[in-house]
Amino acid sequence: MAERCPAKHFVLVHGACHGAWCWYRVVVLLEKHGHKVTAVDLAASGRNVDRRLEDLRTIDDYHQPLYSFLEGLSEEDNRDKVILVGHSMGGYAVSSAMERFPEKISWGVFVSGFMLGPDLTVDDLSPKLPEPDYYMDSEWKIIQVNEKTQTHITFGNKYFAANLYQHSPPEDLQLASLLVRPTRFFTDDESKKQLLVTKEKYGSVRRAFIVGHAVEERAEMQRWNAEKNPPDMTIEIQGADHMIMFSKSQELCKFLLEIAQQANEHPRLIFEH
Repeated sequence: MAERCPAKHFVLVHGACHGAWCWYRVVVLLEKHGHKVTAVDLAASGRNVDRRLEDLRTIDDYHQPLYSFLEGLSEEDNRDKVILVGHSMGGYAVSSAMERFPEKISWGVFVSGFMLGPDLTVDDLSPKLPEPDYYMDSEWKIIQVNEKTQTHITFGNKYFAANLYQHSPPEDLQLASLLVRPTRFFTDDESKKQLLVTKEKYGSVRRAFIVGHAVEERAEMQRWNAEKNPPDMTIEIQGADHMIMFSKSQELCKFLLEIAQQANEHPRLIFEH
């Protein structure tokens, strides 16, 4: 493990159908090394019951718990800045937060995540998403809200086992099957506008990208994402599945500790990728 460094504040954001609970292994490891860790539940996710999924108008509503948390950070947190980590679809939340609160974030870390950029929009990433058949036994639900159609999805156990949790401990797969909640893919025009980022704000925050997926096609998509929008630092964790925080929690934590160490030793260092 990396040498102990002055404590940093990590803020962790989950992906689709998951919640803050999915970070439990990483939280324990980072706290063991003296760091402060906050795992956030996005709207209608995890233990967040303040909003119903069908009541979320745009993706900003979905991300609001993260925005509210960043707005309420203490003066000490604002001075040191947080390391914001997003998994999978949580990469959209990290990208948006970097655009809105660049002065509060020292690093944006994308763990198998969707990484937007000033020249890489959600429309650029969407064609790279798999076809519906890829989701196997996942449950799709089409509902009408205020004359608008919403598509909700709840990941199924077979889909989890075949595409996300191949190398993860069986107890974590079981945990996911018990705690999974439905989510939405926000494809409306307003949400697309809210996901636009700029070089001046988003581009002022350093970024790290972690590639990890047992399905090679999905790993290739992540490599493509990093190639089209080069971060300051890129690493590929061998032997990981999509749920790196379960399948390779020690390796993921080591990389996060290295980022914390470099942030303290070289506050303005730009890594080669």
